[in-house]
Amino acid sequence: MIDSHPKLTDAEVVRIVQNYYDSVDSLDADRIAGTYLPAPKTTLQFNADEPIVTVDAIRAFSTGFAGAVACIRHTRVDIWSRPLMGDVVPADLPAPRTDATLTVVSTALPTFAVGQGAAAKRIALPATSIFTIDVASGKFVSVHNMFDIAKVYAAVGDGHG
Repeated sequence: MIDSHPKLTDAEVVRIVQNYYDSVDSLDADRIAGTYLPAPKTTLQFNADEPIVTVDAIRAFSTGFAGAVACIRHTRVDIWSRPLMGDVVPADLPAPRTDATLTVVSTALPTFAVGQGAAAKRIALPATSIFTIDVASGKFVSVHNMFDIAKVYAAVGDGHG
């Protein structure tokens, strides 16, 4: 039987995920939004919070978040697309997995800067993300980020932003 579904190579997956992190690091809301598939159920979610649904809503969130931090830099990026000692790539979270999508897990160390100059506060927050990628377009159907985003907002509220 010939598999007619499109596939992504490991190198393509790394490029797509790294492009996402580079887009977030740019703090350019349009660039970030451009990494997502323009579909009615495209989502961005943090932790157990309600997902942000649609590319326009993701762009609006990204604009507000970019205004709250001076910079973001993702380092120590690792990506898994295959199960390791069990099924570590979740299959039961939104968005639904289909033959047209690929789900991968990534860990990274984003460092946020809040404030300017010598008064800037730096916050490094280990993060795990679950990316569901539309294979045909290489765009994200769903991004689920898990890290303590409240620490970033607390630093902004402390007058460091």
